[in-house]
Amino acid sequence: MEYKQVLRGYYDTEKRVKAIDLLTDQPYFIEDRPDMKQRIERAINFKQLLAVYQRGTRNGFKYIEQEGWRTEPEESVLNALKNDMEKQKTINKPDDFIISDLKWKYLVRCVNRGKNLMFVGPAGTGKTQVVFKAAEMLDRKIFYFNLGSTQDVRSAIIGNTYFKDGTYFEESAFVTALKTPNTIILLDEISRANPEAWNILMPVLDANIRKLRLDEKENSPVIDVADGVSFISTANIGFEYTSARMLDRALVDRFSIVEMDTLDKEQEMKLLAMKYSKLDPQVNEALCDISFRIRMECERENSKLSSILSTRTLIEAAEMSIDDFSIDEIAELIFYPQYPEDGGTDSERIYVRQLVQKYIQKGTKENLFTDDDFRALDNYDV
Repeated sequence: MEYKQVLRGYYDTEKRVKAIDLLTDQPYFIEDRPDMKQRIERAINFKQLLAVYQRGTRNGFKYIEQEGWRTEPEESVLNALKNDMEKQKTINKPDDFIISDLKWKYLVRCVNRGKNLMFVGPAGTGKTQVVFKAAEMLDRKIFYFNLGSTQDVRSAIIGNTYFKDGTYFEESAFVTALKTPNTIILLDEISRANPEAWNILMPVLDANIRKLRLDEKENSPVIDVADGVSFISTANIGFEYTSARMLDRALVDRFSIVEMDTLDKEQEMKLLAMKYSKLDPQVNEALCDISFRIRMECERENSKLSSILSTRTLIEAAEMSIDDFSIDEIAELIFYPQYPEDGGTDSERIYVRQLVQKYIQKGTKENLFTDDDFRALDNYDV
C-alpha cells in the first residue's frame, strides 16, 4: 500500500499535539483539524504512527507500528537519502595545509551544496591554495579565473564574435565552466576586477537566477548554471592593497564570507615541518619567531611596521634554507624588500634588520650592520 503521509505525533513544550510527516520530514499542520488531532493523539498514546492513504476520492487512515513500517523503501527515497549522505560526508583536511576544522568543514559543505563562498584576508594566507586543496580532496574539476588580470571583460566572461566566412561566436572558457555540473569555479582576486565584470556576474551568482545572457551571440541566448556548480572567490580587503576596489555590497551579499586565518607561530612551524621535512628545526624556529615578532609589532596601536610576513613568504624562506641560503641571505632577498627605507634609522626596514640580526649566528657571515649602524641604533628597542 502506498501512503500519502506517514505521521509521527508528539507533544510540544506547551503540551500541544504536533506531527511530522516522515515521508517529507516536514511539519504536518493540524491546528484546524480536530479529527486529525484526535487520531494523532491516539497514535502517540499507543506509540504508533498514523498512515494516510488514498481510498477512492477520500483519505483512509491506518495505525502502523513505528518499527519496520517501511520494509522496502522506494528507490526514489533511497536515492534521496544516498545523495544527502554524500553531500554531508566529511572530507579529511589535507596533510600539507593548515586551516581550522570548522572552516574546512564549511568549505566542503559549500562545495557539496553548490553554494557561493568568498575567502577574505591578507595576501599570502592561502586563500587560493585552499580552494585547490578542496577540489583535490573532493575530486572535483576546478576552473580558475584571475579576475584581477582580466582586461577585456566581456570576451573573458562571455566570448568573442568573429567575422570570417560569416559570423561565428566562440564561447569563453567561463561559459564552458558554467555548463559543467558539480565543478568549482574559482574567481580569484575578485576585489581587483573591473566593475563591468561584477555587473555581468550579478545574475550568475544570484541563487534565484543562476543564468548568463550571451549578449554577443545571435539572439542573445541564456545559459543556465549547471547543477552543483560552486563559485568560490578570493579578495584582499584593506588599505594596503592599492589596486583593490571597494566591493559592491550587492555582489558581496551573493557570497558567504569566510575570513582566512593568519597562522600563529606554532602553526607556522608545523606547516613548514610538514612541507619540508629536511628543514633544520632551529632555522624553522628562527623564521617563525621572526614572523611572530613582526606580527606582534603590527598589532600594536602605534606600530612601527605596516605589514606582516605572509605565510607564502615563510614557505619560500624555508625552501631557500634547504637550498643552502642562510637566514641573513634570505632576509636580504625576500624580507627586507617588503619594508620601505623611508625615515632613515626610523624606517621599517631598519627595524626589521635589527630584529633579524638577533637570529644570525656570529662569525658565520659578514655582519649585516656596520659600526655606524649600531651606533645609530644604540637606543633603538625591539
